[in-house]
Amino acid sequence: MRIRSLTVLGVVAVLSAVLLVGPAPTARAASGYTLTARHGTGVTTTNRAITLKVSYRHNGKKVSKATVALQYLKGSRWVTEKRVKVKRGTGSTSVKHAVMERTYRFFASGKAASSSFVVRFVPARFVIAGSGLGHGVGMAQWGAYALARGGASAADIIDYYYPGAGVSTAVNNPRTVKVQVLGPPSDSRTTTSLKVTSGGFTINGDGAVLKTYSTPGTVTIGVKGSLVTAKVTLANGSVKNKVLASSNRLTLTWKTGPVSVAGAQGSYRAGNLQVSVIRNRPNVVNELAMNTDYLYGIDEMPSSWGTASAGGAAALQAQAIAARNYVITQAVRTNPLPGGVDAACDCQVFDDTRSQNFTGWKKAGGSANQPWRDAVDATVSGSTVQVIRDAGNAIVETPYFASSGTYTAAGQTWSGTAGNADAFGSAALPYLSHVDDPYSAAAPGNPNLAWTRSVSQEKVQQVFGTSELVTGLEVTVRFPGGLAKTIRATTLSGQVLSVTRTAEAWRIGLRLPGAWIARSTGT
Repeated sequence: MRIRSLTVLGVVAVLSAVLLVGPAPTARAASGYTLTARHGTGVTTTNRAITLKVSYRHNGKKVSKATVALQYLKGSRWVTEKRVKVKRGTGSTSVKHAVMERTYRFFASGKAASSSFVVRFVPARFVIAGSGLGHGVGMAQWGAYALARGGASAADIIDYYYPGAGVSTAVNNPRTVKVQVLGPPSDSRTTTSLKVTSGGFTINGDGAVLKTYSTPGTVTIGVKGSLVTAKVTLANGSVKNKVLASSNRLTLTWKTGPVSVAGAQGSYRAGNLQVSVIRNRPNVVNELAMNTDYLYGIDEMPSSWGTASAGGAAALQAQAIAARNYVITQAVRTNPLPGGVDAACDCQVFDDTRSQNFTGWKKAGGSANQPWRDAVDATVSGSTVQVIRDAGNAIVETPYFASSGTYTAAGQTWSGTAGNADAFGSAALPYLSHVDDPYSAAAPGNPNLAWTRSVSQEKVQQVFGTSELVTGLEVTVRFPGGLAKTIRATTLSGQVLSVTRTAEAWRIGLRLPGAWIARSTGT
Protein backbone atom coordinates (compact mmCIF):
# COMPACT_ATOMS: atom_id res chain seq x y z
CA MET A 1 0.00 0.00 0.00
CA ARG A 2 1.15 3.52 -0.73
CA ILE A 3 0.11 6.68 1.09
CA ARG A 4 -0.37 9.72 -1.11
CA SER A 5 2.39 12.10 -0.38
CA LEU A 6 4.00 15.22 -1.61
CA THR A 7 5.16 15.18 -5.12
CA VAL A 8 8.38 16.84 -5.37
CA LEU A 9 11.58 16.62 -7.28
CA GLY A 10 11.75 14.63 -10.36
CA VAL A 11 15.08 13.44 -11.77
CA VAL A 12 15.85 12.96 -15.46
CA ALA A 13 19.04 12.36 -17.57
CA VAL A 14 22.01 14.42 -16.31
CA LEU A 15 24.29 16.43 -18.57
CA SER A 16 27.98 16.86 -17.73
CA ALA A 17 29.79 20.05 -18.52
CA VAL A 18 33.21 20.84 -19.75
CA LEU A 19 34.76 24.16 -18.86
CA LEU A 20 37.58 25.26 -21.10
CA VAL A 21 39.77 28.25 -20.54
CA GLY A 22 40.04 30.06 -23.81
CA PRO A 23 40.68 30.84 -26.40
CA ALA A 24 44.18 29.79 -25.42
CA PRO A 25 47.11 32.09 -26.17
CA THR A 26 49.17 31.26 -29.21
CA ALA A 27 52.57 29.62 -28.80
CA ARG A 28 55.04 30.81 -31.46
CA ALA A 29 58.04 28.75 -32.55
CA ALA A 30 61.27 30.25 -33.91
CA SER A 31 60.53 28.64 -37.27
CA GLY A 32 57.56 30.98 -37.79
CA TYR A 33 54.92 28.26 -37.25
CA THR A 34 52.05 28.98 -34.86
CA LEU A 35 49.20 26.86 -33.48
CA THR A 36 46.18 28.56 -31.89
CA ALA A 37 43.55 26.52 -30.06
CA ARG A 38 39.88 27.49 -29.87
CA HIS A 39 37.19 25.70 -27.93
CA GLY A 40 33.86 27.47 -28.34
CA THR A 41 31.80 28.12 -25.23
CA GLY A 42 33.97 25.79 -23.15
CA VAL A 43 31.01 23.85 -21.68
CA THR A 44 29.87 20.27 -22.34
CA THR A 45 28.91 17.10 -20.48
CA THR A 46 30.29 13.58 -20.21
CA ASN A 47 27.67 12.33 -22.66
CA ARG A 48 28.24 15.16 -25.14
CA ALA A 49 31.34 15.79 -27.20
CA ILE A 50 32.93 19.22 -27.32
CA THR A 51 34.47 20.56 -30.50
CA LEU A 52 38.08 21.77 -30.38
CA LYS A 53 39.48 23.82 -33.25
CA VAL A 54 43.02 24.70 -34.22
CA SER A 55 44.47 27.39 -36.48
CA TYR A 56 47.84 26.53 -38.09
CA ARG A 57 49.94 29.30 -39.74
CA HIS A 58 53.45 29.82 -41.04
CA ASN A 59 54.71 33.39 -40.96
CA GLY A 60 51.10 34.56 -40.73
CA LYS A 61 49.92 32.53 -43.73
CA LYS A 62 47.58 29.54 -43.50
CA VAL A 63 49.23 26.15 -43.78
CA SER A 64 47.47 24.51 -46.71
CA LYS A 65 47.67 20.90 -45.56
CA ALA A 66 49.10 19.21 -42.47
CA THR A 67 48.45 16.84 -39.56
CA VAL A 68 48.86 17.94 -35.96
CA ALA A 69 48.48 16.07 -32.69
CA LEU A 70 45.91 16.71 -29.95
CA GLN A 71 47.77 15.91 -26.74
CA TYR A 72 46.80 15.71 -23.07
CA LEU A 73 48.99 16.06 -20.02
CA LYS A 74 49.61 12.83 -18.13
CA GLY A 75 51.69 13.52 -15.07
CA SER A 76 54.60 15.54 -16.41
CA ARG A 77 54.51 14.33 -20.02
CA TRP A 78 52.31 14.96 -23.03
CA VAL A 79 50.46 11.99 -24.56
CA THR A 80 48.91 12.07 -28.04
CA GLU A 81 45.18 11.36 -27.92
CA LYS A 82 44.42 11.72 -31.63
CA ARG A 83 45.66 13.14 -34.93
CA VAL A 84 43.90 16.13 -36.46
CA LYS A 85 44.00 16.99 -40.14
CA VAL A 86 44.49 20.63 -41.09
CA LYS A 87 43.25 22.06 -44.40
CA ARG A 88 43.71 25.67 -45.48
CA GLY A 89 45.00 26.56 -42.04
CA THR A 90 42.13 25.09 -39.96
CA GLY A 91 41.44 21.77 -38.28
CA SER A 92 38.84 20.50 -35.80
CA THR A 93 38.09 17.47 -33.68
CA SER A 94 35.83 16.52 -30.79
CA VAL A 95 36.47 14.91 -27.43
CA LYS A 96 34.20 13.20 -24.90
CA HIS A 97 35.34 11.69 -21.61
CA ALA A 98 34.13 10.49 -18.26
CA VAL A 99 37.13 12.08 -16.54
CA MET A 100 36.55 15.25 -14.56
CA GLU A 101 39.12 17.32 -16.44
CA ARG A 102 42.04 17.17 -18.85
CA THR A 103 44.72 19.61 -19.87
CA TYR A 104 45.15 19.70 -23.67
CA ARG A 105 47.34 21.26 -26.35
CA PHE A 106 47.76 20.99 -30.12
CA PHE A 107 51.27 20.03 -31.24
CA ALA A 108 53.16 19.96 -34.53
CA SER A 109 56.39 18.04 -33.97
CA GLY A 110 59.49 20.21 -34.30
CA LYS A 111 57.45 23.22 -35.37
CA ALA A 112 54.96 24.57 -32.83
CA ALA A 113 52.68 23.88 -29.88
CA SER A 114 49.57 25.77 -28.82
CA SER A 115 49.22 27.06 -25.32
CA SER A 116 47.65 24.48 -23.00
CA PHE A 117 44.01 24.67 -21.99
CA VAL A 118 41.84 22.80 -19.46
CA VAL A 119 38.74 20.85 -20.39
CA ARG A 120 36.41 19.98 -17.50
CA PHE A 121 33.80 17.27 -17.89
CA VAL A 122 30.72 17.49 -15.65
CA PRO A 123 28.57 14.36 -15.00
CA ALA A 124 25.70 13.87 -17.42
CA ARG A 125 23.95 11.79 -14.80
CA PHE A 126 24.32 10.62 -11.23
CA VAL A 127 24.14 6.97 -10.28
CA ILE A 128 22.50 6.76 -6.87
CA ALA A 129 23.06 3.61 -4.84
CA GLY A 130 20.82 2.64 -1.95
CA SER A 131 18.62 -0.04 -0.44
CA GLY A 132 15.06 -0.63 0.72
CA LEU A 133 11.71 -0.35 -1.07
CA GLY A 134 8.76 1.86 -0.23
CA HIS A 135 7.88 4.86 1.92
CA GLY A 136 9.26 3.28 5.09
CA VAL A 137 6.29 3.87 7.43
CA GLY A 138 4.70 1.13 9.52
CA MET A 139 5.21 -2.57 8.90
CA ALA A 140 8.10 -3.70 6.72
CA GLN A 141 6.76 -6.76 4.90
CA TRP A 142 10.13 -8.48 4.48
CA GLY A 143 10.92 -7.71 8.10
CA ALA A 144 7.58 -9.24 9.15
CA TYR A 145 8.51 -12.36 7.19
CA ALA A 146 11.84 -12.68 9.03
CA LEU A 147 10.13 -12.15 12.40
CA ALA A 148 7.52 -14.81 11.59
CA ARG A 149 10.24 -17.28 10.60
CA GLY A 150 11.84 -16.59 13.97
CA GLY A 151 8.68 -17.56 15.82
CA ALA A 152 6.88 -14.21 16.21
CA SER A 153 3.09 -14.21 16.07
CA ALA A 154 0.98 -11.80 14.03
CA ALA A 155 0.32 -9.84 17.23
CA ASP A 156 4.07 -9.69 17.97
CA ILE A 157 4.77 -8.33 14.48
CA ILE A 158 2.08 -5.67 14.77
CA ASP A 159 3.22 -4.67 18.27
CA TYR A 160 6.75 -4.21 16.94
CA TYR A 161 6.06 -2.19 13.80
CA TYR A 162 3.16 -0.13 15.23
CA PRO A 163 4.50 0.78 18.71
CA GLY A 164 1.74 1.57 21.18
CA ALA A 165 -0.95 -0.03 19.01
CA GLY A 166 -2.00 -3.66 19.06
CA VAL A 167 -4.33 -6.36 17.81
CA SER A 168 -7.91 -6.08 18.98
CA THR A 169 -11.33 -7.04 17.62
CA ALA A 170 -14.24 -5.40 15.88
CA VAL A 171 -17.68 -6.51 14.72
CA ASN A 172 -17.57 -8.64 11.58
CA ASN A 173 -19.51 -6.06 9.61
CA PRO A 174 -21.21 -7.57 6.53
CA ARG A 175 -20.84 -4.32 4.60
CA THR A 176 -19.29 -4.20 1.15
CA VAL A 177 -16.51 -2.08 -0.32
CA LYS A 178 -16.35 -0.60 -3.82
CA VAL A 179 -13.03 -1.10 -5.61
CA GLN A 180 -12.32 0.71 -8.87
CA VAL A 181 -10.75 -1.82 -11.23
CA LEU A 182 -10.89 0.31 -14.41
CA GLY A 183 -11.54 3.96 -15.06
CA PRO A 184 -10.24 7.51 -14.80
CA PRO A 185 -7.97 9.10 -13.88
CA SER A 186 -5.50 6.28 -14.55
CA ASP A 187 -7.28 4.61 -17.51
CA SER A 188 -8.00 6.28 -20.83
CA ARG A 189 -10.06 3.52 -22.45
CA THR A 190 -13.32 4.54 -24.11
CA THR A 191 -14.51 0.92 -24.40
CA THR A 192 -13.99 -2.30 -22.45
CA SER A 193 -15.53 -5.75 -22.14
CA LEU A 194 -16.66 -7.95 -19.28
CA LYS A 195 -16.05 -11.62 -20.02
CA VAL A 196 -17.87 -14.24 -17.97
CA THR A 197 -15.80 -17.42 -18.27
CA SER A 198 -18.12 -19.88 -16.55
CA GLY A 199 -21.84 -20.10 -15.76
CA GLY A 200 -24.68 -17.72 -16.52
CA PHE A 201 -25.01 -14.04 -15.78
CA THR A 202 -27.50 -11.21 -15.36
CA ILE A 203 -27.32 -7.59 -16.49
CA ASN A 204 -29.22 -4.91 -14.59
CA GLY A 205 -29.71 -1.37 -15.83
CA ASP A 206 -30.84 1.49 -13.61
CA GLY A 207 -32.05 -0.98 -11.00
CA ALA A 208 -34.08 -3.19 -13.34
CA VAL A 209 -33.16 -6.54 -14.86
CA LEU A 210 -32.33 -6.11 -18.53
CA LYS A 211 -31.51 -9.71 -19.34
CA THR A 212 -30.45 -13.02 -17.78
CA TYR A 213 -28.37 -15.55 -19.71
CA SER A 214 -27.78 -19.16 -18.73
CA THR A 215 -24.41 -19.57 -20.44
CA PRO A 216 -21.09 -17.67 -20.35
CA GLY A 217 -20.55 -14.70 -22.63
CA THR A 218 -19.00 -11.29 -23.17
CA VAL A 219 -20.55 -7.89 -22.54
CA THR A 220 -18.94 -5.19 -24.70
CA ILE A 221 -19.14 -1.79 -22.99
CA GLY A 222 -19.33 1.57 -24.71
CA VAL A 223 -20.16 5.17 -23.83
CA LYS A 224 -22.97 7.27 -25.28
CA GLY A 225 -22.94 10.69 -23.70
CA SER A 226 -23.51 10.10 -19.99
CA LEU A 227 -24.94 6.63 -20.58
CA VAL A 228 -23.34 3.18 -20.62
CA THR A 229 -24.08 0.96 -23.61
CA ALA A 230 -23.76 -2.82 -23.77
CA LYS A 231 -23.71 -5.51 -26.43
CA VAL A 232 -23.87 -9.19 -25.50
CA THR A 233 -22.24 -12.12 -27.29
CA LEU A 234 -22.70 -15.60 -25.82
CA ALA A 235 -19.88 -18.12 -25.83
CA ASN A 236 -22.07 -20.76 -27.50
CA GLY A 237 -22.81 -18.44 -30.43
CA SER A 238 -26.57 -18.35 -29.88
CA VAL A 239 -26.46 -14.58 -29.29
CA LYS A 240 -24.13 -12.25 -31.16
CA ASN A 241 -23.79 -8.53 -30.46
CA LYS A 242 -27.24 -8.17 -28.97
CA VAL A 243 -27.73 -4.50 -28.10
CA LEU A 244 -29.16 -3.77 -24.67
CA ALA A 245 -30.69 -0.47 -23.62
CA SER A 246 -28.36 2.34 -22.50
CA SER A 247 -28.33 3.06 -18.77
CA ASN A 248 -26.77 5.40 -16.24
CA ARG A 249 -25.37 2.31 -14.51
CA LEU A 250 -25.07 -1.31 -15.59
CA THR A 251 -24.54 -4.02 -12.97
CA LEU A 252 -23.26 -7.48 -13.88
CA THR A 253 -23.84 -10.44 -11.56
CA TRP A 254 -22.91 -14.06 -12.27
CA LYS A 255 -23.36 -17.58 -10.96
CA THR A 256 -19.79 -18.89 -10.89
CA GLY A 257 -17.34 -16.78 -12.90
CA PRO A 258 -14.68 -15.58 -12.69
CA VAL A 259 -15.15 -12.47 -14.81
CA SER A 260 -12.35 -10.59 -16.54
CA VAL A 261 -12.39 -6.89 -17.47
CA ALA A 262 -10.40 -5.80 -20.51
CA GLY A 263 -7.71 -3.40 -19.31
CA ALA A 264 -7.98 -4.32 -15.61
CA GLN A 265 -5.19 -6.06 -13.73
CA GLY A 266 -7.36 -8.67 -12.00
CA SER A 267 -10.24 -11.09 -12.48
CA TYR A 268 -13.28 -11.28 -10.23
CA ARG A 269 -15.34 -14.11 -8.78
CA ALA A 270 -16.82 -12.45 -5.70
CA GLY A 271 -19.31 -9.58 -5.64
CA ASN A 272 -20.62 -7.78 -8.71
CA LEU A 273 -19.31 -5.37 -11.34
CA GLN A 274 -20.87 -1.92 -11.74
CA VAL A 275 -20.26 0.18 -14.86
CA SER A 276 -20.92 3.92 -15.10
CA VAL A 277 -19.57 6.84 -17.14
CA ILE A 278 -17.03 9.23 -15.61
CA ARG A 279 -15.21 11.84 -17.72
CA ASN A 280 -16.66 10.26 -20.88
CA ARG A 281 -15.01 6.94 -20.09
CA PRO A 282 -16.31 3.63 -18.74
CA ASN A 283 -15.74 3.26 -15.01
CA VAL A 284 -15.85 -0.28 -13.59
CA VAL A 285 -16.18 -1.04 -9.88
CA ASN A 286 -16.10 -4.42 -8.13
CA GLU A 287 -18.33 -4.32 -5.05
CA LEU A 288 -17.70 -7.17 -2.63
CA ALA A 289 -17.59 -8.12 1.05
CA MET A 290 -15.14 -5.88 2.91
CA ASN A 291 -13.86 -8.16 5.66
CA THR A 292 -13.31 -11.34 3.65
CA ASP A 293 -13.71 -11.36 -0.14
CA TYR A 294 -11.90 -8.05 -0.60
CA LEU A 295 -9.01 -9.22 1.57
CA TYR A 296 -8.76 -12.54 -0.29
CA GLY A 297 -7.96 -10.48 -3.40
CA ILE A 298 -5.22 -8.32 -1.82
CA ASP A 299 -1.90 -9.15 -3.49
CA GLU A 300 0.66 -7.54 -1.18
CA MET A 301 2.65 -10.55 0.09
CA PRO A 302 3.65 -13.82 -1.62
CA SER A 303 1.22 -16.55 -0.61
CA SER A 304 4.18 -18.94 -0.54
CA TRP A 305 5.44 -17.25 2.64
CA GLY A 306 2.66 -19.01 4.47
CA THR A 307 3.70 -22.55 3.57
CA ALA A 308 5.10 -24.81 6.29
CA SER A 309 8.54 -24.82 4.68
CA ALA A 310 8.70 -21.00 4.45
CA GLY A 311 7.42 -20.45 7.99
CA GLY A 312 5.85 -17.05 7.37
CA ALA A 313 2.16 -17.67 8.10
CA ALA A 314 2.18 -15.10 10.92
CA ALA A 315 3.45 -12.43 8.50
CA LEU A 316 0.51 -13.11 6.18
CA GLN A 317 -1.89 -12.81 9.10
CA ALA A 318 -0.32 -9.50 10.14
CA GLN A 319 -0.68 -8.34 6.52
CA ALA A 320 -4.37 -9.31 6.46
CA ILE A 321 -5.05 -7.36 9.66
CA ALA A 322 -3.17 -4.26 8.46
CA ALA A 323 -4.98 -4.41 5.09
CA ARG A 324 -8.34 -4.68 6.88
CA ASN A 325 -7.54 -1.59 8.95
CA TYR A 326 -6.77 0.34 5.80
CA VAL A 327 -9.99 -0.56 4.01
CA ILE A 328 -12.09 0.09 7.12
CA THR A 329 -10.67 3.59 7.49
CA GLN A 330 -11.40 4.28 3.82
CA ALA A 331 -14.91 2.81 3.87
CA VAL A 332 -16.09 4.80 6.90
CA ARG A 333 -14.64 8.18 5.98
CA THR A 334 -17.14 10.97 5.29
CA ASN A 335 -15.03 12.88 2.83
CA PRO A 336 -15.68 13.40 -0.03
CA LEU A 337 -19.04 11.58 0.30
CA PRO A 338 -20.68 9.74 3.22
CA GLY A 339 -19.60 6.13 3.34
CA GLY A 340 -16.24 6.92 1.82
CA VAL A 341 -17.45 6.84 -1.79
CA ASP A 342 -15.43 9.13 -4.02
CA ALA A 343 -17.56 10.55 -6.84
CA ALA A 344 -14.45 10.87 -9.04
CA CYS A 345 -14.17 7.07 -9.25
CA ASP A 346 -17.50 5.85 -7.77
CA CYS A 347 -15.28 3.91 -5.37
CA GLN A 348 -13.91 3.75 -1.86
CA VAL A 349 -10.51 2.31 -2.82
CA PHE A 350 -8.46 1.76 -5.96
CA ASP A 351 -7.10 -1.62 -7.04
CA ASP A 352 -3.47 -0.46 -7.13
CA THR A 353 -0.87 1.12 -4.89
CA ARG A 354 -2.87 4.31 -4.58
CA SER A 355 -4.75 2.17 -2.06
CA GLN A 356 -3.85 -1.54 -1.85
CA ASN A 357 -2.90 -3.89 -4.67
CA PHE A 358 -6.10 -5.84 -5.42
CA THR A 359 -6.22 -8.49 -8.15
CA GLY A 360 -9.34 -10.34 -7.01
CA TRP A 361 -9.56 -13.96 -8.08
CA LYS A 362 -6.01 -13.93 -9.44
CA LYS A 363 -4.89 -13.74 -5.81
CA ALA A 364 -7.81 -15.50 -4.15
CA GLY A 365 -8.01 -18.52 -6.46
CA GLY A 366 -5.88 -21.61 -6.89
CA SER A 367 -4.19 -24.02 -4.51
CA ALA A 368 -0.97 -21.95 -4.44
CA ASN A 369 -2.87 -19.10 -2.78
CA GLN A 370 -4.43 -21.29 -0.08
CA PRO A 371 -1.93 -20.01 2.57
CA TRP A 372 -3.14 -16.46 1.94
CA ARG A 373 -6.82 -17.42 2.22
CA ASP A 374 -5.97 -19.31 5.42
CA ALA A 375 -4.24 -16.21 6.78
CA VAL A 376 -7.32 -14.05 6.15
CA ASP A 377 -9.58 -16.69 7.71
CA ALA A 378 -7.35 -16.83 10.78
CA THR A 379 -8.23 -13.17 11.44
CA VAL A 380 -11.98 -13.87 11.45
CA SER A 381 -13.80 -15.56 14.34
CA GLY A 382 -17.57 -15.76 13.93
CA SER A 383 -19.02 -12.34 14.62
CA THR A 384 -15.65 -10.62 15.15
CA VAL A 385 -12.60 -9.76 13.07
CA GLN A 386 -9.10 -8.79 14.12
CA VAL A 387 -8.11 -5.14 13.73
CA ILE A 388 -5.37 -2.82 15.00
CA ARG A 389 -6.32 -0.19 17.57
CA ASP A 390 -4.16 2.59 18.95
CA ALA A 391 -3.79 3.59 22.59
CA GLY A 392 -7.09 5.47 22.33
CA ASN A 393 -8.89 2.32 21.12
CA ALA A 394 -9.44 3.77 17.65
CA ILE A 395 -9.16 1.65 14.49
CA VAL A 396 -6.35 3.49 12.73
CA GLU A 397 -4.89 3.58 9.24
CA THR A 398 -1.87 1.28 9.20
CA PRO A 399 0.50 1.93 6.29
CA TYR A 400 3.00 -0.74 5.35
CA PHE A 401 5.78 -1.12 2.79
CA ALA A 402 8.09 -3.74 1.33
CA SER A 403 11.49 -3.43 2.98
CA SER A 404 13.61 -1.14 5.13
CA GLY A 405 17.04 -0.24 3.83
CA THR A 406 20.41 0.15 5.52
CA TYR A 407 23.18 2.71 5.39
CA THR A 408 26.68 2.33 6.81
CA ALA A 409 29.28 5.08 7.25
CA ALA A 410 32.20 5.62 9.60
CA GLY A 411 31.50 2.30 11.25
CA GLN A 412 27.87 3.19 12.08
CA THR A 413 24.87 1.47 10.48
CA TRP A 414 21.40 2.91 10.23
CA SER A 415 18.58 0.48 9.51
CA GLY A 416 14.94 1.11 10.25
CA THR A 417 11.52 2.45 9.44
CA ALA A 418 10.52 6.09 9.12
CA GLY A 419 8.18 8.07 11.31
CA ASN A 420 5.13 9.32 9.43
CA ALA A 421 6.19 12.93 10.02
CA ASP A 422 9.63 12.25 8.52
CA ALA A 423 8.22 10.44 5.50
CA PHE A 424 5.08 12.44 4.73
CA GLY A 425 5.38 15.67 6.67
CA SER A 426 2.13 14.89 8.53
CA ALA A 427 1.58 15.34 12.26
CA ALA A 428 3.57 12.71 14.13
CA LEU A 429 1.62 9.67 15.34
CA PRO A 430 3.06 7.58 18.18
CA TYR A 431 2.18 4.25 16.60
CA LEU A 432 3.86 5.32 13.33
CA SER A 433 7.18 6.30 14.86
CA HIS A 434 10.59 5.04 13.78
CA VAL A 435 11.70 1.57 14.89
CA ASP A 436 14.97 -0.19 14.21
CA ASP A 437 14.54 -2.88 11.57
CA PRO A 438 17.40 -5.36 11.20
CA TYR A 439 14.81 -7.96 10.19
CA SER A 440 14.27 -6.79 6.59
CA ALA A 441 17.94 -7.35 5.82
CA ALA A 442 17.80 -10.76 7.54
CA ALA A 443 14.85 -12.03 5.48
CA PRO A 444 15.93 -14.75 3.03
CA GLY A 445 15.53 -13.81 -0.61
CA ASN A 446 14.94 -10.09 0.00
CA PRO A 447 15.73 -8.47 -3.39
CA ASN A 448 15.75 -4.92 -2.00
CA LEU A 449 19.06 -4.94 -0.13
CA ALA A 450 20.94 -3.02 -2.83
CA TRP A 451 19.96 -1.08 -5.92
CA THR A 452 21.22 1.69 -8.20
CA ARG A 453 19.26 4.25 -10.20
CA SER A 454 20.40 6.83 -12.75
CA VAL A 455 19.25 10.44 -12.27
CA SER A 456 19.68 13.09 -14.94
CA GLN A 457 21.63 16.34 -14.70
CA GLU A 458 18.68 18.43 -15.87
CA LYS A 459 16.41 17.12 -13.14
CA VAL A 460 19.05 17.61 -10.48
CA GLN A 461 19.36 21.24 -11.57
CA GLN A 462 15.58 21.56 -11.37
CA VAL A 463 15.43 20.00 -7.92
CA PHE A 464 18.09 22.33 -6.53
CA GLY A 465 16.79 25.38 -8.37
CA THR A 466 19.98 26.18 -10.23
CA SER A 467 20.87 26.84 -13.83
CA GLU A 468 24.45 25.81 -13.12
CA LEU A 469 25.70 22.35 -13.88
CA VAL A 470 25.96 20.16 -10.80
CA THR A 471 29.17 18.25 -10.17
CA GLY A 472 28.28 16.25 -7.06
CA LEU A 473 25.51 15.12 -4.70
CA GLU A 474 25.81 14.00 -1.08
CA VAL A 475 23.36 13.16 1.71
CA THR A 476 24.42 15.28 4.67
CA VAL A 477 21.53 14.79 7.14
CA ARG A 478 19.44 11.65 7.68
CA PHE A 479 16.21 10.81 9.44
CA PRO A 480 16.27 8.01 12.03
CA GLY A 481 16.60 4.77 10.13
CA GLY A 482 19.01 6.26 7.60
CA LEU A 483 16.55 7.83 5.16
CA ALA A 484 17.72 10.97 3.34
CA LYS A 485 16.66 14.30 4.84
CA THR A 486 19.12 16.86 3.46
CA ILE A 487 21.05 16.47 0.21
CA ARG A 488 23.86 18.82 -0.78
CA ALA A 489 24.65 19.66 -4.39
CA THR A 490 27.91 21.25 -5.54
CA THR A 491 27.83 23.28 -8.76
CA LEU A 492 30.48 23.84 -11.40
CA SER A 493 31.42 27.20 -9.89
CA GLY A 494 31.86 25.62 -6.45
CA GLN A 495 28.58 26.87 -5.00
CA VAL A 496 27.10 24.55 -2.35
CA LEU A 497 23.31 24.13 -2.30
CA SER A 498 21.54 22.17 0.48
CA VAL A 499 17.91 21.10 0.20
CA THR A 500 15.86 19.47 2.97
CA ARG A 501 12.79 17.39 2.10
CA THR A 502 10.65 14.62 3.55
CA ALA A 503 11.92 11.12 2.84
CA GLU A 504 9.00 10.46 0.48
CA ALA A 505 9.66 13.69 -1.38
CA TRP A 506 13.20 12.52 -2.11
CA ARG A 507 12.07 9.01 -3.06
CA ILE A 508 9.33 10.15 -5.42
CA GLY A 509 11.19 13.17 -6.76
CA LEU A 510 14.31 11.20 -7.61
CA ARG A 511 12.27 8.15 -8.64
CA LEU A 512 14.08 5.85 -6.28
CA PRO A 513 12.86 2.56 -4.76
CA GLY A 514 13.45 4.00 -1.28
CA ALA A 515 15.03 6.95 0.51
CA TRP A 516 17.82 4.90 2.13
CA ILE A 517 20.47 6.51 -0.10
CA ALA A 518 24.03 5.32 0.39
CA ARG A 519 26.00 7.36 -2.15
CA SER A 520 25.92 9.18 -5.47
CA THR A 521 28.49 8.91 -8.26
CA GLY A 522 28.63 11.23 -11.25
CA THR A 523 29.04 9.55 -14.64
